[in-house]
Order: sequence, then structure tokens, then C-alpha cells
Amino acid sequence: MKKAVFSTLGLALLLSTSTAVASAQEAQEVAPALQKESIQPSNSWYADTEPNNWFDEITSEITVGDGIDIYGSLERKIPGGYAGYYDFVDYYKFTASQSGFYEFNIQGEIYPKAWMRLSVADSNGSVKRSAEERQYRLGLNLKAGETYYLLVEATDADVGQLFDYRVFSTIKQIN
Repeated sequence: MKKAVFSTLGLALLLSTSTAVASAQEAQEVAPALQKESIQPSNSWYADTEPNNWFDEITSEITVGDGIDIYGSLERKIPGGYAGYYDFVDYYKFTASQSGFYEFNIQGEIYPKAWMRLSVADSNGSVKRSAEERQYRLGLNLKAGETYYLLVEATDADVGQLFDYRVFSTIKQIN
């Protein structure tokens, strides 16, 4: 009787193992290997294009609002500058497409004593509002058709600290 039980258990174990191996092989044959697709640039984002370290250096205008991102970096040494000249602020020129409440958010590196700050200036370069210390969101009302500057800056940074960032924004219409 013991032989019959052990042989039945052995047969069941053999069959379940064979079935599991066959199922795994079928799954490998059916599922294609994962392939990375290259990211294609579109009109829904902008890259940090140097020079943009001061108001008068900006050569093009960006669009801000729902679904449009800005990707950039700060604290990289600028080629052609004198020794020790680092990129510590980026300016982006834009025209408000509609009157409303504009909210800008930033994501990126955070260091113990250094952080990134967002500010918005008017067409004359006067800062209208800046985010408070370590606040990664800035909101303010803007008027349609007026030109503004979005400033992204690294504060209290040490040489060698790099800040890669993403800024995204939303617009809420004011009734």
C-alpha cells in the first residue's frame, strides 16, 4: 500500500512539474521581449537652451500651460565663459495666452542647503512674485497678451552641485 501511495504521489509531482515547465516555455514564446522606444520630441516640451541666463539673452519665446513641460539644468559650467562661470539661473520668456491663475511647479534635485526657486517677472524684468524658501509651486494671476519671464534659479548652491529640473504649469481661467 505504501508503494502505491508513494508512486501515485511521485506521478502527480512529475506531471505537475512537467506541466509547469511546459507552461513557462509557452509563456516565453508568446510574450515578446520588451523593447525600449526612443522618446520623440514634440511641441509639448521645451529644453533649456543657452544662453538664457539673463533677460536680454533670450532669443525665443515658449508657451506655458496645460501639458507643456520645460526641462533644464543649472550649475553646469558654461563653455567660453571665464573660469568659474556657472549657470545658476534660467529665464524663459512667454506671453500669457489667456487671463487667469497660472500655477508653475518644479521637480528636481534637492540638497540639504540648496534648492530651486521659481519666480515670474513682468516685461520690464521686475519680479512680480517668487516662491517662498523650499516651496516648489508658484501661483499668480496673469493678463492675456502680456509678456512675462519665468525664472528658475538655484539658491545657496555649492560649485559642483547639479540641478536637473522639470517645470510644468496649469492655467485656471478667472470668471
